[in-house]
Amino acid sequence: MPKPKIAFIDDEQRILRSLKMHFRQSHDVFTTTDPEQLIEYVSQHDVQVVISDQRMPDKQGTEVLREVKEASPNTIRILLTGYADLNAVIDSVNEGEIYRYITKPWQNDELKKVVDKATEIAQQTRDVAAPITESTSSRRNRHVLVLDDDEDVYLQIKQHFDSAYQVSWASNLDDASTLLQKQKFGVAIADVTLNGDNIAPVVYALKNLQPDLMMLMLTEFKDAHMIIDLINKGQIYRCLPRPTNLTIMGISLDRAYQHHEALVQQPILAARHHVEDVPESETFDLSSKLKGFFNKFKGWRWGRA
Repeated sequence: MPKPKIAFIDDEQRILRSLKMHFRQSHDVFTTTDPEQLIEYVSQHDVQVVISDQRMPDKQGTEVLREVKEASPNTIRILLTGYADLNAVIDSVNEGEIYRYITKPWQNDELKKVVDKATEIAQQTRDVAAPITESTSSRRNRHVLVLDDDEDVYLQIKQHFDSAYQVSWASNLDDASTLLQKQKFGVAIADVTLNGDNIAPVVYALKNLQPDLMMLMLTEFKDAHMIIDLINKGQIYRCLPRPTNLTIMGISLDRAYQHHEALVQQPILAARHHVEDVPESETFDLSSKLKGFFNKFKGWRWGRA
C-alpha cells in the first residue's frame, strides 16, 4: 500500500529537512520553498495533508493555504508558525479553513499526533467529499442560535436574517442548554464572553457533541492565542468582527449553513471538524454557571429539526 502524501512549504531548508526526516517513514513527503510549485504538486497528486509556514518572502501561509483549498479541497490544511500574528490567525480560519494552527517550536510527538489524525481523516473522507451547493432546506428548518448577552446583537441578526432563518436567542447558559436540548441548530453565533465568563470551553464541548454545528464567533480581535484555541479545540468556522458587520455576517452565515447541510447529508465529512474532549484542566476552574452547563451535557440527545 502506498504511503499517504504530505507536503510541507517553508522558506527555511533546515526546517524542511527536519520535517522530512520526521515523517519520511510514515508518509510520502514533498517539500518546497516555492508556493507555485506546491500548488502544482497538490493539483497533480492526491495529497492528504499540507503544512505551511506563515511568514515567507513571496506569500503568506494563509494565502498559500487558501490556494491549496481551491486546488485540492480534500487536502487538510495546517498552519505552522513561530508568530501568533492576530491577522494571520483570523485569515487562517476565515480564508484557509485550516484544521490546526501549530506554533513553533513544535513538539515532535504532538505534531505527529496531529498529522496522523489529519491523514486518517483525509483518507476516510477522500471519496465522499462533494462541492457545497445552495441551501435546499426550507426556512423553517434553518435554525440559528445567537448566544450573546447583548439583546441588541440578537435583534439586529433576527431582523436582518428573519426572512431566511429561524433565529433563537440565549442570553445565558441556562437558556442555551434548554434551547439546545429542544432544537438542533445548524449554526451558532456566539461571543466568547458571556455575562463575564469566558465560554470558550463551552464552544469546544458543543463542537465535540455536534460536529456539524458551524460556529461563528464574534470578537473584538484582541487575543490571538484565544482564537488559536478556538480553531484547534473548537474548529470554529469563522471569526467575525464586533461590532457586527451584517454584510460580512450574511455571507458567512449562508456559507456556514450550506456547510452544515453538506455535513448532515454526508455525516462522515464531520470528521474534518474533529475536536478532542474538553480537557479537565480547562473545566476545573470554571464558574458554577459553566459547571452547571457542562453537567447538563451528560445524557444529552440532540433534538431533530
